[in-house]
Amino acid sequence: MANLAANNMIMQSPLHYLKGQCSGTAPVNAELGLTVTEIQQGCYLNLRGKAADQDFAAGIQTVLGLSLPTVSGTYHSHGSNMACWLGPDEWMLVSDQTAETLQAALREALKGHISIVDVTGGQTQLNLRGSSVPLVLKKAGGYDFEAWSLDSASVNRCVQTNFAKATALVSSGADGSFDLTIRRSFADYIAQWLLDAGREQGCLIQG
Repeated sequence: MANLAANNMIMQSPLHYLKGQCSGTAPVNAELGLTVTEIQQGCYLNLRGKAADQDFAAGIQTVLGLSLPTVSGTYHSHGSNMACWLGPDEWMLVSDQTAETLQAALREALKGHISIVDVTGGQTQLNLRGSSVPLVLKKAGGYDFEAWSLDSASVNRCVQTNFAKATALVSSGADGSFDLTIRRSFADYIAQWLLDAGREQGCLIQG
């Protein structure tokens, strides 16, 4: 019964009480410089294995419909599935599937020395969009996100870095927005920091 109750429990957003909050003095109906939206994903899995192993790579392609990124600071995506490079043999998998479903499929398809760790319970994702995003990213830390704009349009970039004295996995979106994959324990701090950092042109934590 306990397992059944746990499986049916809906995880509450760590930002549920901040949604709808706005900072700054932008006029009513004016376009805000920064809009922050929490994205509800199904699961986050930490995957380790050998990208050079053809069977390992083929298994990932079968389950996720994508090839694992092998270039540092990049990610590959297919539909709702995304694989972010964390190291030569380590990736963060993000999907709208449940952790149980995706883990079972991966363990069925992958053999040999692999590691799959469900980190769903400790993660959440924030999407940042608006004209203030470049300035906010500059305020957040020393990483040169502007250099990403020099890449080919086909390159999907991501990086694990310090963000406002916390840490985040930052990835670029095709629409010019950025996603922050962060620990749930950092969510309140980072959201409050974004409200302050985006105050000049207005910031909204979107509900």
